[in-house]
Amino acid sequence: MKKRTHLNFLILLVLAVHPCAMGQEKRGVEIPLPEVEPRGEWFQQAKLGVFLHWGMYAVGGQVSNRLNYPTRPDVFIPWDTYFAQADKFKAENYDPAAWVKTFREVGAKYVVITTKHHDGFALWDSQAPGALTAVSGSAAGRDLLTPFVEAMRADNMPVGLYFSVSDWHHPDYASMKPRPGSHQTVTTAPLAYAETDQPERWKKFQDFMLAQIGELIKFKPDIWWFDGIWERTHENWRGPEIAEMIARDNPAAILGRGWQFDAKKELVRYQTPEQAIPLATPKGLWELCQTTNESWAYNPADTKWKSAGQLVQLFTEVISRGGNLLLNLGPKADGTLPEESIGPMLKLGAWIKRNAEAIYPTFGGEQAGTSFKCFFGPSTVSMDGKTLYLFVDSFPEHGIQVRGIHTVPKKISVVSTGEDIKVQWFGGNGVDPRTYTVMPPKNPDPLCTVIKLEFNQVIRISRKAGELQEGEL
Repeated sequence: MKKRTHLNFLILLVLAVHPCAMGQEKRGVEIPLPEVEPRGEWFQQAKLGVFLHWGMYAVGGQVSNRLNYPTRPDVFIPWDTYFAQADKFKAENYDPAAWVKTFREVGAKYVVITTKHHDGFALWDSQAPGALTAVSGSAAGRDLLTPFVEAMRADNMPVGLYFSVSDWHHPDYASMKPRPGSHQTVTTAPLAYAETDQPERWKKFQDFMLAQIGELIKFKPDIWWFDGIWERTHENWRGPEIAEMIARDNPAAILGRGWQFDAKKELVRYQTPEQAIPLATPKGLWELCQTTNESWAYNPADTKWKSAGQLVQLFTEVISRGGNLLLNLGPKADGTLPEESIGPMLKLGAWIKRNAEAIYPTFGGEQAGTSFKCFFGPSTVSMDGKTLYLFVDSFPEHGIQVRGIHTVPKKISVVSTGEDIKVQWFGGNGVDPRTYTVMPPKNPDPLCTVIKLEFNQVIRISRKAGELQEGEL
């Protein structure tokens, strides 16, 4: 046998049967294995989705929120100017099958598309009275949603439908555009009428909204993603009725934004923070909605594109916290996908592919008590609790430290290459856990290197919360 000048996984195998090591195996607590809600299991393991903001706003590059800033001339779009964009929204190069193929390549497991934003512009051929649609109200002149859903179904990819319950275009919606010269916004301007004074008119809008939701229910989306809720109470939106409609037609559907509608809690629900990883990790299922530059819609003037490295960094932290990353993509008005977004996303997809075992199926290291405690960074754990994956953006010359783990690893390697890793350890007396120093691999991944620690049993750590109990050292 060749002499080895460093301690590696073979020496760890010997250490595993050392009396001190055997003592460590019985110390600490087992990491908690996740409880999976069967209906939400696919979502929990999806890890990455694509968010599509597409509508007439792709022409000017600003989503319809910009109708709501008359006091901000740098971002405000006048009413008539905004809706004139529909004449240039042609979608002449739209190929939904090609879209879905690209989404697979970026590593996405589901897609959420804006069927209707706050401007009321519907991508499908809505028959609800007063509807503004891509079919009759834009240069595209056709249903753009149905072929997208069909392409998604043909590829067996779950589809999510975004729908804004606010509709600033509809004449019976009670929050109307500010008067010319007004310093008020859509949400602060006096209502065009008081709902309590004209209940029949408000009911007319509610019926319109429910009719459109009823049309979308026929697509049987896997995810419902409601927006525009802030202008009303859940009761005024008839939220419980909406949730009952969904649950009655498709009880397997998952409710994202708008989970408050489900008063009876019949549907699987999740939270949707935007644009920044929350410092306090949301409980239960969740996704981070993140733009690839600073804009939700396609905006060529916004050149703050996130690099592949930034996307990988976001992705690894989100999944280590038990969430999904929903990366936003704004298609152009002609239906093509901007290369500035797609390029870095494809690099993320390639990175996911070469490190897939550290991602699918796993649960977040934060839930296990390993992320940011045993290892100063993101991590995931295999579903049986016997393999730990560490995500290392860049290796310092002196290596990285792994601490607080009583269970002795049988092997340490690089996921993408299989390279065995040099490791040193100190401490460990059969009572206290060792601290391992994992040295840099020969060929670290330029985006993020994933280190794999394999164990013979469920990992035991000092404490999940890293807190000592009374009388402990």
